[in-house]
Amino acid sequence: MPSTLRLLHARLTRVWMGGSLRWAAAAVIGLAWMAGAGAQETDLNGRPIREITFSGLGQILPRYVENQVRSAVGSPYDDRVVQNDIERITNLGFFSAVTARVLPLEDRGVSLNFEMVELPILTGVEIRGNRQVRDNDLWPLIRLRTGDAVNPFLIDRDRQAILDAYEEEGFFVTDVTVDQPSLEDDRRLVFLVREGPRIRLRQIEFEGNRVYPGGRLRKQIRARTWFPVFGSGNVLDREALKLDAARLRDYYQQRGYLEAEVDRRISVSDDQKDGRVTFLITEGPQWTVGDIRVQGFNGQPLVLPAAQVKLLMELKPGDVYSANKLRASANRITDHYGQLGYLETRLVRRNTTDPRASGIDRQFNPETNTVDLLVTLDQGVPSTVGKVIVRGNSLTRTKVVLRELRGVTPGRPFDRTGLERSRRRLNELSLFGNATITLLGSPADQPRDVLVEVAEQNTGSVSFGATISSDDGLLGAIDINQTNFDITDLPESVDDILANRAVRGGGQRFNLTLSPGSDNSRYSVGLADPYFLDTDYFADSSIFFFESERDEFDEERAGARLGLGKRFGDVWSAAIGGRVENIEVASIDPDASVDVFEVGGTSLITGVNARLTRSTTDSSILPSSGSRAVASIERTGVFGGDFDFTKASFAFDKFWTVSEDFLGRKSILRFRFDTGYIFEADEAPVFERFFAGGQSSFRGFDNRGIGPRGITASTGTLSDDSVGADFLLLAGVQYEVPLIDRYLRGVVFTDQGTLDNAVSLEDWRVSVGFGVRIAVPFLSQAPFAVDFAIPLVEEETDENQTISFAIDIPLR
Repeated sequence: MPSTLRLLHARLTRVWMGGSLRWAAAAVIGLAWMAGAGAQETDLNGRPIREITFSGLGQILPRYVENQVRSAVGSPYDDRVVQNDIERITNLGFFSAVTARVLPLEDRGVSLNFEMVELPILTGVEIRGNRQVRDNDLWPLIRLRTGDAVNPFLIDRDRQAILDAYEEEGFFVTDVTVDQPSLEDDRRLVFLVREGPRIRLRQIEFEGNRVYPGGRLRKQIRARTWFPVFGSGNVLDREALKLDAARLRDYYQQRGYLEAEVDRRISVSDDQKDGRVTFLITEGPQWTVGDIRVQGFNGQPLVLPAAQVKLLMELKPGDVYSANKLRASANRITDHYGQLGYLETRLVRRNTTDPRASGIDRQFNPETNTVDLLVTLDQGVPSTVGKVIVRGNSLTRTKVVLRELRGVTPGRPFDRTGLERSRRRLNELSLFGNATITLLGSPADQPRDVLVEVAEQNTGSVSFGATISSDDGLLGAIDINQTNFDITDLPESVDDILANRAVRGGGQRFNLTLSPGSDNSRYSVGLADPYFLDTDYFADSSIFFFESERDEFDEERAGARLGLGKRFGDVWSAAIGGRVENIEVASIDPDASVDVFEVGGTSLITGVNARLTRSTTDSSILPSSGSRAVASIERTGVFGGDFDFTKASFAFDKFWTVSEDFLGRKSILRFRFDTGYIFEADEAPVFERFFAGGQSSFRGFDNRGIGPRGITASTGTLSDDSVGADFLLLAGVQYEVPLIDRYLRGVVFTDQGTLDNAVSLEDWRVSVGFGVRIAVPFLSQAPFAVDFAIPLVEEETDENQTISFAIDIPLR
């Protein structure tokens, strides 16, 4: 009787939360011995496989199993290969047990048979009883589908996913069960949802806080108590409260309470409608900075004295310890070395086994609650700039790219901080879709070459649209812009024009605007060169025509402007300019003021102006930090004309980023100050004086709605219309916060100031209000603005305006 060997390998399934499957295996190998005395074990490894068969398949197609088997007819039998085959078959998830049976054949070969026990297969999946949470929100959370195996662990995972979705919506007492009769009889998986009420967050309390009062802690969290109408969305959310607890812990730890811990306790009222969260705070002692030492890595001599390195740090001995300030200190040290050409400077942590770890070593002293700091500097060697290679600029001249680089001058030491500034400047040019800067070679190379890669984008545009504003009414707009213009690159053939290769690549800006409107119309053509004759000088010129229908008269302006300026670094610039304008005042209302009749007809104005600018803002469109100041003075009548007067003005804007959330959205505080003065009393015509009011200057008042009133020519009485002033002083504070994603922001503000014929603060006005900013990137870079304002202090003759707005609607 031939000898028999049976290999039994059973796999039992286990399911773990999160959707991953793990299979716990139990293998039992039974040996059949030859009948009779002296039977011996038969080793089948190495024998050729004559046939492979499968048994126990009913619902599952054989090909799904065959694709998992690596054992093959004709190949040598191998226990380890068969065991791997069993594991792959089991991992399909359709079987509760898989067994391999191998039998020896007369010809010294073997027969291999895989035996499987199938799990039941789902005939359908349903969710019943859900009304507050829609099917469309629940179905993506359910992973089991018709045709999947009935697996209790996967079923429980999907049940828990439904519960979690309800908790996120504030339904904490929802119950989700499985209809067992349907599952057992029809193999249909039915989740039965029994919805409870949404629990409103009624109270937020703090327990254990001694250092900071509850009012201050409440400002650090996102949770807000429910209040009818305005607070209807503030419901209990476990995950959100968990994040709030983490925010409170971070708030304490960044103020030196390194052992602070924050937990939360949720209580639900008897009627299961209202909830209370209590944040449980363990503050612990406050830690301060002890000793600070600076040393070179492996005994390197320090390039900068240790005392100077300490001055760069934001933490000093005796300061409250803060991890954020420690990171900022490390960055300031490496940035300072980077400005000296040390590109590879790093701070090495000595009390760690991780060779990649960087930063400042900390030694905690529990007896004194102090943290000693050890700064270990691996300074590297200074690098100089080699060749600067520019690629990707098929149309743009290389000089346009090179002039935006900072700290990357061939033959000079590198400025590592300038690499990021250069990349940002290139990307803000609007000439390139993307710009990257890469250092070539290894740190040991002297000098090191720099590769600048740019991806050119279409810089020309023709746009049709409209601007609606409370100041100017409705304006149509036809704009032809080319931000990469080159006046010297004239077309050599018709093909150059058709292929858009002409007058491009010089980084100059050309603009043609045709903007007819209901109240105002503007037409202009302009050309500006930010690097005139490849120098630090800049030039701009324009020819324009302006037409406006005022309440008392119609005004037309036609003229030209020319300016030349110079940059002094990236912060300061100065410019001088001149203008010639022909102004016609016509269609004067009989009830207009004397000031208007005095300038009726055509007038000529010539002027020379000087301007000094200082700007440190991080963006020219939507700044969030830095400041911008512009001082200017103009003398009118220098080259003749009908008027002689001197007009000076000063504008200052300051921006602060108050906070920034994890999405990078910033809350921004802005302070604005504008002032101006005309030195010669009663010499400036009405159309050259200062005006205020409206969305762009003083919200809460109508456009040109404040300021001195003139004398009506027909009656000799006080006119209802403003005639402008010789003195202007405006100030304002605005706080802007994100509301929804990156597209909707809210603002609260106060505008204040005065407009008078002499320097005086007597007629001071104050308005307060709120508004929204709607950013629609594919329409306009500047956000749509709508503001609501109410004057708190005003003059009797002022004209109010509650709603002011400015909306650009380009149609490309």
